[in-house]
Amino acid sequence: MQRLKWTGVSNKRMLPAPIKSVLASCSAASLLLLCHAATADSWQPLPEQLLGVTTDLSPAAPATCRSPEQPEAIQVWLPLGRSQEPIKTLSQWPAHPLAEFVQCFHIRWYQDYDQLDCRSGGQRGHQQCDLALLPREWNQRQLVFIASGTPAIGSASHWQMVLPVHASVDVLAHEVGHWLGFADEYPMSSALAENYCQGRYLHPSVNVVTTVTQQLSSHELQKLWQRLPWRDAVADWRDLAQPGSDGKWQLGSAASVAVGLFPSATCNAVEKVYSWKPVAHMTAMEYHDVNVWPEVYLELLRRSNGQ
Repeated sequence: MQRLKWTGVSNKRMLPAPIKSVLASCSAASLLLLCHAATADSWQPLPEQLLGVTTDLSPAAPATCRSPEQPEAIQVWLPLGRSQEPIKTLSQWPAHPLAEFVQCFHIRWYQDYDQLDCRSGGQRGHQQCDLALLPREWNQRQLVFIASGTPAIGSASHWQMVLPVHASVDVLAHEVGHWLGFADEYPMSSALAENYCQGRYLHPSVNVVTTVTQQLSSHELQKLWQRLPWRDAVADWRDLAQPGSDGKWQLGSAASVAVGLFPSATCNAVEKVYSWKPVAHMTAMEYHDVNVWPEVYLELLRRSNGQ
């Protein structure tokens, strides 16, 4: 059987390329325009241009999404023969609230899990893959769906996300949320919390702030209000806390406040550090299955994008 050679940055990957198997992989993916006109009996090298198809998954996606060389295009790695599940997940993305902010996907294939050179690490066994990238891809984010060595949970670093092929669109959205600047609102692992909750973090989160006390003076409370990423959604600094008899303010908004300061479980693993979020109810950054993305979260993203 003929094979197609693809050369990466540091090594070469060999991809089997029968059109028949590609058709089987993408039969449910007319949205992604991956199917090639061929008969069921055709066995020939897969044309190089079909190894990656850039697809905008939003009606409002800019024209630049049609080029895989654009930095906003996310490289999506799909396993040949196990692509139907992730393609179904991607086909649901345009209806998701975060699709407004992440619209460009460039599809590419791989044959074997071992080609990805993935390894597990950390307390929760998050996976990281050493992908063969072209120089223009070094500053593009990589989304890898894996079928073998599948992690129990998804994981995302600054440039790479690894998901099992059966991951739902809600799991995808939670991990995309990290790329957009959202921190977990469930208890972080002790190793991650030790860094994040002590301020040793690559970038500030848009949905979680921390304090080292639960009581502040009026002046201190006003300073906290001024540094909140969601300050514009809080009309009065006094909405962030309850007045005490000693002149101090006890942090935590009243239940009647829609957007304020509410406890999150983010920093539960670190003593004497308290974490806070804008809303009282559970969001998708605490439990992905609820798929709740409050309007204040979306507005924070729009503001950061200059909208």
